[in-house]
Amino acid sequence: MKKTVRLVSLMTLCIAVIVLVTGCGGGKDDSILEKKTTALEQNMRAYVYELEEFRGLSDSQIDEYVNTIEEYKKSGKITEDQAKMSEEVVKSWHEIEGELGRFQSYGDFEFDPAGKTYTATQYINYQNREVQLVYTVSKSDFEITGANVEIVYSLGEKMSKAAGNTVMGICIVFVMLVLMCVVIYAFNIISYVQNKLNWKKEEKKFEITGLEFEGEEYEETEVADNKELIAVIAAAIAASTGKSTDDFVVRSIRRRS
Repeated sequence: MKKTVRLVSLMTLCIAVIVLVTGCGGGKDDSILEKKTTALEQNMRAYVYELEEFRGLSDSQIDEYVNTIEEYKKSGKITEDQAKMSEEVVKSWHEIEGELGRFQSYGDFEFDPAGKTYTATQYINYQNREVQLVYTVSKSDFEITGANVEIVYSLGEKMSKAAGNTVMGICIVFVMLVLMCVVIYAFNIISYVQNKLNWKKEEKKFEITGLEFEGEEYEETEVADNKELIAVIAAAIAASTGKSTDDFVVRSIRRRS
């Protein structure tokens, strides 16, 4: 029950951050922008504090929080973009909070007015890692349009991660090339085996187009007129080759001197 109350309070704080910052107006005066920036920094730190209260949530509790946000969205209390932003921040926090260690202090706050939108970044120092909470803010009405929380990686870690991704990509390409070579070689083996089987089948049946004898040459005669001679010759061939007479056909007989 206590966790559920905290889930609701976290969501309420998220809505409050959006409303408080948006409600500062859209003036372009430097003093107004400074007030907005100060309010934004305070609310981002308050949001970080609330996130700290929800360490160790289970996946089911995160799902419960997401369902609560969906109910607020359906009731019209928050917009779809605000609901999506809240869900993304909490899920991102749930993924990284196990690596951080204990909270130590708030770090620098940076506000970048360049570009089409404002970007506010609040750094947080933890025992093991440094984290940054980033808000994207609209210039026209100072409305929060996006939020994200992530670990700050050093240059060496980024280079190491990039090198690991590069090596992984090269390995994947190499493995795919090897598989392609194996498949192509397998096609050659399959073709060879098929040709071998077809050759064995064709070997069983062959034709004799002519026979040669020493002595006087005779004109070629029709098979139908020499049935007895054909039977004798076929029997002799079958006896000498060890094959059945069904495996070959005598087409013609020719004698030569």
